[in-house]
Amino acid sequence: MKRQKIYFLLIISVLFYLGQSKEVYAIGEEGKIYKNIYIENIDVSGLTKKEAIKKLNKEIYISDKINLMYDKNVYELKLKDINFNYKLEEAINNAYRFTRKDNFLQNIKTKFNLSFGKRRNLNLEPVFNDEKLDLYINNLCSNINIEPKNANIKVEKNQFNITNEINGISVDSKKLFELIKEELISKSYKDIQIPINIIYPEYNHENLSKINTVLGRFETEFNAKNLNRVNNIKVAVNNASNILLNSKKEFSFNEFIGKRSVDRGFKEAPVIVNGELTSGMGGGICQVSSTIYNSALYAGLEIVQARNHSIPSGYIPKGRDAAVSYGNIDLVFKNNYNNPVLIENKVEGNKIISTIYGNESDKKQIDIDTDILETIEPNTKIKDSDAIDEGKSKVESKGRKGYKVNTYRVYKNIDGQIEKKEFINESYYPPKDKVIIKGTKKNSYNIDTTNLKII
Repeated sequence: MKRQKIYFLLIISVLFYLGQSKEVYAIGEEGKIYKNIYIENIDVSGLTKKEAIKKLNKEIYISDKINLMYDKNVYELKLKDINFNYKLEEAINNAYRFTRKDNFLQNIKTKFNLSFGKRRNLNLEPVFNDEKLDLYINNLCSNINIEPKNANIKVEKNQFNITNEINGISVDSKKLFELIKEELISKSYKDIQIPINIIYPEYNHENLSKINTVLGRFETEFNAKNLNRVNNIKVAVNNASNILLNSKKEFSFNEFIGKRSVDRGFKEAPVIVNGELTSGMGGGICQVSSTIYNSALYAGLEIVQARNHSIPSGYIPKGRDAAVSYGNIDLVFKNNYNNPVLIENKVEGNKIISTIYGNESDKKQIDIDTDILETIEPNTKIKDSDAIDEGKSKVESKGRKGYKVNTYRVYKNIDGQIEKKEFINESYYPPKDKVIIKGTKKNSYNIDTTNLKII
């Protein structure tokens, strides 16, 4: 069967060649494109490559721009700016090779089909600089894109004032790239409507209107005479105030306060390091974190991370402080409700007041209990010193008791009955040794023996 097919093709080929006119034969043999071959529906049959290029350049329309439209504005894409052109030579080479690229029999078959009316149309492939088109689109985006603006809420005189949100817009840059490419391929150069995505803000008037009551509030007092410490407190309170926390989102104290540095407004003030008071940048902000921590406890928010100091703090009960250190120790809690909450902190006189607002349906009756599990007496260490007379001593360090404290959040019903007691954490405040310096210096007496009588 195969052999018969081959014989048939050979016979057809011989008849084909014998039946062809000299003109057709010449087209195949004199460096010209074969008959019935078109490029973009332009007949290039019987043309040399140079003649075909000349004809295509004359008959193919290439625009110098494409207009991009948005909101009555027209943005002009100049095609020369993206190095746009068509691969004319490649298309002409493909047209020329169309009857020459295969083996002898296949080429004969191709010529046979073309000679008996089967038309072949080749498309021009556009070429442009992708990076330059991306750059143009990016610049276009910077002119059109608008960031969404959240609705905002402020509490003034116990009234919740809400401003409306503003939706943002963003150019769909990937889709625009493809639309431009399609126009270049189609060679229609029609105006393109810029594809736009609407960007909705995280907070809108509707969900902020759900904030309508106080969930938790706590305040602490500070010494207003320590000016640097007061400065740090005010800077931290300002940075951590008027914060919206959406459902299931976390609050990180360090994220909002940032690095403690002079250029961020912080100053040197007393800080606790390894159980000792020393001077450090941002001293005092732990009182802010501790105040917010207790407000979150009363609001019923989920505590993710909280750690006590190494020394009990005078401004807050044991087990209820929250130490922070940038890049190391953080206060983190989560909004475990289905409604947003608002964290508001302020300084009034010598008080830090932290209030967390939310929806009435999330309001809980909460008490905070602490249980001192153990009071640890300090050890006494004695150090010898030859700078002090023997028999005398002095106290170098009075020492400090240590404590182990459990903290609980107690939920009550409207009748004051306990519904649930939630363990929050265990705080450990290590004791500090009492140190006594004991004198070892020997007493010496000088006796004048000049007039001493010996009996």
